[in-house]
Amino acid sequence: MSESIPEILEKQLKQHLGEAVPTHAANNINAALELSEILEAKGFFFQLKDLCPKSQNETKWRAIFLKDGKKFSADDPQSSVAICTAAVDALANE
Repeated sequence: MSESIPEILEKQLKQHLGEAVPTHAANNINAALELSEILEAKGFFFQLKDLCPKSQNETKWRAIFLKDGKKFSADDPQSSVAICTAAVDALANE
């Protein structure tokens, strides 16, 4: 059985941050926001944008991490997945 996207993201995050990764960060917005705080402590600026603010039936989020003029962003219907995807990219290219 193949792993889900959240499982893959959490494994990648653990490769970069070890046990500091909040549990279920890719499935839970509160845990994903804790993850963003961890990256902010490492010097990243974080922003989360609702890309469909007026839609009642569509969701899409953009998570952005900025550091030293470099921008790492990801879009996803799930805010927690967008945050974790952008975080993996940011940490891999730090």
